[in-house]
Amino acid sequence: VGSEMCIRDSSHPAIVTVAGMNARKGIDELLQAFERVAATHPAAQLYLVGDGPERARFEAVARAGTAARRVHFAGFQRDPMPYLRAADVFVLASRRESFPIVIGEARAAGCAIVATDVDGVRESLDGGRAGVLVPARDPAALAVAIDALLADPPQRARQAAAARVGLEHYEVRRMVDETIALYRSFLAC
Repeated sequence: VGSEMCIRDSSHPAIVTVAGMNARKGIDELLQAFERVAATHPAAQLYLVGDGPERARFEAVARAGTAARRVHFAGFQRDPMPYLRAADVFVLASRRESFPIVIGEARAAGCAIVATDVDGVRESLDGGRAGVLVPARDPAALAVAIDALLADPPQRARQAAAARVGLEHYEVRRMVDETIALYRSFLAC
């Protein structure tokens, strides 16, 4: 299990997640999915960006796997954007997730995205138009979606382009303007 601080040009395809290292974020399922993906993509690397209370357990799980040398725990990164920009596929495997800020960051970075279809994730991916949605707690489905994007570079590029479409809907200025307009409509009554 590596502790790489960056993604090198030779470290592709790169699968990246940015998440707290706890079970709720689906790290167990992502590690299981990567074992499957690694079998069909011998150069694939997995980068786990983030820290948390279960990091040591996840590192032990990764060390026990057949792809241990290709799993990299980058720890907390004040600015995860370099990882997102270098990602071939961004994955959010959460079991629960209200409205993940990291999806917006991955979209802005132009990532092809695979995420679990839980809570607010569907909305943050525009109903699945801006990323591939898979069931939560299903490492096999996660692996199939990641594998499909890695195996089809044109589809991966289309998915990355789709991720950037409609981002203006999530801009703070628009949300503030709509909130102010709503308050004004109440005051006018």
